This record gives sequence, C-alpha cells and structure tokens, in this order.
Amino acid sequence: MHCLVSVIDPSAKRRVRWTPQAASTAAVLMALDGERTLEGRFQHARRCMKYDYRARRRTGATYNGLLKALERQQDTVLPVVKSALRGHVQRRRRQIDPTGRWCLLAVDGSKEDLPRTQDHETVFGIADNGIYPQAFITAIVEVHTGLLWDWRIDGARASEKHHLLDMIPDLPDDTLLLADAGFVGLPIWEKLHAQGTPFLIRVGGNVHLLTDLWPQTQIQQKRGIVYSWPYAARRTSPPLRLRLIKVGSGRKAVYLLTNVLDPRQLPKNAAGAIYRKRWGVEVFYRTFKRTLGCVKLLSRAARRARIEFEWALVAMAIMTLLGIDALVKRRRNPRRFSPAQAIRVFRDAVQREPSSWHTLQRALGQCLTDTYTRRRSKQSRHRIVTTNTPTIRLRPPVVRAATAKEQLYALRYTEHMAA
Repeated sequence: MHCLVSVIDPSAKRRVRWTPQAASTAAVLMALDGERTLEGRFQHARRCMKYDYRARRRTGATYNGLLKALERQQDTVLPVVKSALRGHVQRRRRQIDPTGRWCLLAVDGSKEDLPRTQDHETVFGIADNGIYPQAFITAIVEVHTGLLWDWRIDGARASEKHHLLDMIPDLPDDTLLLADAGFVGLPIWEKLHAQGTPFLIRVGGNVHLLTDLWPQTQIQQKRGIVYSWPYAARRTSPPLRLRLIKVGSGRKAVYLLTNVLDPRQLPKNAAGAIYRKRWGVEVFYRTFKRTLGCVKLLSRAARRARIEFEWALVAMAIMTLLGIDALVKRRRNPRRFSPAQAIRVFRDAVQREPSSWHTLQRALGQCLTDTYTRRRSKQSRHRIVTTNTPTIRLRPPVVRAATAKEQLYALRYTEHMAA
C-alpha cells in the first residue's frame, strides 16, 4: 500500500487512528483471511499489523471503527489504488509476454450472493436465483497475469454492457479487448472503434450484418468485410465496417467480429488462439469465488457489503502481484503461478504470528501449479442451475447482402467511409 503513503483522510474532523494506508492494509488482510466471521478476520488482521508504521502509533481497536474509516475514505482511496494497480498490470504483462503486440484484456460479468437482509434486497435486489440478493460485477482482467484492470459493482439487474461503456475510456492504448456474446451491439463497437481500441468479440444469431453495402473488391470479400448498421441508427450514424472471422467448423464453429480489418495484423489462426485466452477472466472469477472463498459476502448492510466486495477484489490483485514478483525473482515461469497455494500462504501468515517479509516471499516463490497434462476439459462442479438459468447455444450471425435501397441510403456516408 505504498501508493497511499501521502493520501490523507479528507473527511476526518480530527486525528484518526485508521489512516488510509492502515485501513486499506487491514481490509486487504481481512479479505485474504479464511475466518468465517468478519470480527475474527479483523482480530487476525489487527494482530498481524500491530502498528500503523506511517503514523508510528497503534491502530484502532474496533471493527466498527475500521468500517467507518473505509466508508469515509473510499472515494479518495480506491481511485488511487486502481491507478497503481493499472501501472503494475502493464509492467507485469511485459514481463510475462515481452513480445506481445497487444495488452490482452478480457471483460465479463458475474453475480455475487449476499445475505438475505432487507437492506440488501432494497439496494441490490434479487436477480436470476430468485432467492438471495445479489450484487453484479463487471471486471476487465489481463489474461496472461489474471490481474484486474478495472471493475464496476452494481445491483443485481445491472447491465454489463453499460458497465463496459463506462470503463472504455480508461483502457490502455495497446489494448485488444476480448469479450463473449454478451457484449454485442453498435454502441459498444462504435465507442471502442472511435477510441482506436481493437476488439475481438464472439457473435451469434442475435447479430445482423450486411455485405455489399458499397461495391467491394475481391480482396475485401475474401477478408470477410461486413457492416453493422441497425435500422434505428441509420439517420444518425454511418455504417461500421468490421471483419467477420469464422474459426473451426461444424457445430464447433465460432464467429468472431473485429475492427482489425487487415488479416496481416490479425490472422485467422491468431484470432482463434487469442480468443481462447479470454478464458482467463473465467478463471479469475472461479479463483475469486471458490478458491478465495468469496462466493457469498458476509456483511449484512449494503454499504458495508460494497466495501467488503471492493477490497476483496483489491486483495486478489495484490496477492497475484506479489506471487508473480516472487516467481520472477526466483527465475521461475510466472505463468505457473498458483493462486490457491498463495492464498494458503497468506492465510497462514495472517492467522499466525507475523513472519518476516523475506520468509513470505520465499513461500510465495514456491506457489507453482502442477505440471501434469490434462486429458479432458474441465467441467463445472459448483454452478447451481436454476429454472431461470439460461442455456445459450449460439447460432451463426445473420449476414445478408444489402438491398438497393440500403445501398442508395448509404451514399450519403461515402466520404466518411472513404476516410
């Protein structure tokens, strides 16, 4: 938490014991602890910290005081922490993938169960499970490292598309955004394209595309050039020129849409290999929920549940950063970092008497995944299928030739498309 050394508590009316750095450190330690109660986690974190070394005095003595400090400081502290994490993501990504042209970021949404309280039902609401209140999160994850780039937390019926539209301006310049079929639609594609951000998104039968909107050469037809131009947008915006890539064949065919029109920059085989790395965001959610134990939050008040959720995400990112750094220093492959083993190392350090930093680093340097060869694909053992759980079977996108009327109407945008 060195990024918070110079951050002060702007809302405090007097000298506080829980400074931003101390409160954030305690929140991270609590998120990594495996104790079943929040009070038990707080006692372990306080014993582990002992002192706020920046202020050179003891920290606060109550969990309620810590939560009040986190609530008071969140608008000041979280933007600083997010900015610091993004810098670490860029540096670690270059260490793991030094020859990569793009920063591969994957986006996806998920839901987090909450205790059944009136406050949660009022603030967050009940979504597809029909039983528990839930919080909805949309996260952007760097696929090689599993590090968080950005996230949004909202009510149970929030839209992951709206979350992505809000996060697009903060994407790095060298991003290639990977997304599944939940992120289709001209508003998202236009905003990404206008910002100059390449994307690779899977599409299905709910996507309608046009060909031959303008006279095309044989080279353009071979490249799979298509246009997205919904009827409702034709009076206000020009068609968006895209490229449709079919990977695989038969029932296993996958259709990908990208704004990288030149196959030399993104060949078909490379596009398929890159899109398969989108699974990194699914692995992140599995690790966060099941391995870290955040499948259901513990806070019974909505404002405190949001704080618990935010700092659990930050703790996950910090743990991954420290683990990757420890492997790099020991000259081991950081792609083999095991979050499950790292969580056990941190929990042992938090619940027992605090050990030295070098001892912790040495233990993190041993957190490696197994080297066995998997003979069959993984299958989910934990997903609860309810009556409202959708079964998604993607059909090919609907691609048709433009009519003469559509071609005539597109002439008004000829200069724009030529540019």
